[in-house]
Amino acid sequence: MSADVICLRPEADFREVEVAPPGALRIRYAEPGQVPEADLASARALVLASVGPRIERSWLDRIPNLQLVQFTGAGVDRLGTACAHRPEVAVANVPAANVREVAEYVLLAAGVLLRGLARADRGVRAGRYAEVRASLTPAAVRSIHSRTVGVVGLGQVGLAVARLLRAAGAAVCYCDPAPPDLAAADELGLVRLGLDDLLARCDVVTLHVPLLPGTRGLIGEDRLRAMPRGALLINASRGGVVDEGALARALADGHLGGAAVDVYEQEPPPAGSPLLSLPPGVAERVLFTPHIAGVAYEAARALYSQAWDNVTRVLVRGLPPLHRVRPG
Repeated sequence: MSADVICLRPEADFREVEVAPPGALRIRYAEPGQVPEADLASARALVLASVGPRIERSWLDRIPNLQLVQFTGAGVDRLGTACAHRPEVAVANVPAANVREVAEYVLLAAGVLLRGLARADRGVRAGRYAEVRASLTPAAVRSIHSRTVGVVGLGQVGLAVARLLRAAGAAVCYCDPAPPDLAAADELGLVRLGLDDLLARCDVVTLHVPLLPGTRGLIGEDRLRAMPRGALLINASRGGVVDEGALARALADGHLGGAAVDVYEQEPPPAGSPLLSLPPGVAERVLFTPHIAGVAYEAARALYSQAWDNVTRVLVRGLPPLHRVRPG
């Protein structure tokens, strides 16, 4: 029988974290080019990961009965404007199921950079124990509790990051034109600043804004140079928020002390990426991870369960979806 749901995530992803998709629905697991025409004609929902190739409008238009595009994460970038011309299609995400995991990533990444742990690991593995030990003197190593950290974007993720950093003893500033929970920010003792003021004052800056026309290239050459010499940048939001060429230059000439990069303008980054072309001595000051800040067993269970619950809510119960990012 034809499918009710086309799922662009492999079925194994759900089995891995012991999440059972709804048994009341017929589900076709496949890549876009592998979905049979009968399933395209019958499907009423599309389920897909937040990370992956762009969805083509021409392909989406081959699903005439589509009611819901359900992402299994917070990001919806890969949809672009593919169904903007179809007001009957609701687009929904799972906005906050992995905020703790992203906050943990930021805290751990800040510690790795401040303490030189990645550099130490690489040095010891390369047989340079004495050299790297001699370079990591007290004057070269910093503690989180002595730093001022700037959080750019104080949504649910940014606020969770701020809470962990405050618990670790850091002073925390933030920039957000309309913080959703101003009372929580005030209770934590966070200092609100404009972006340029925040960049100039903070030892560590962590980014937590969506990729929108107004945030693309938000952190470029001038703003990186406005940060204190030796400051650290952590990007676990979206790759396009930071100018990667400018970041590579600021790292290469020593203006920035280091960076943690979890997201990239193009994923995976191309071989000629300026960040991946940094010389070894500079690369040791950068922590590269493959868009996994929010990845953990616990987070995946919550994300996948909530996504399937929303599909059931719409297709089986006939109710409007939760967490709509675009009406439908």
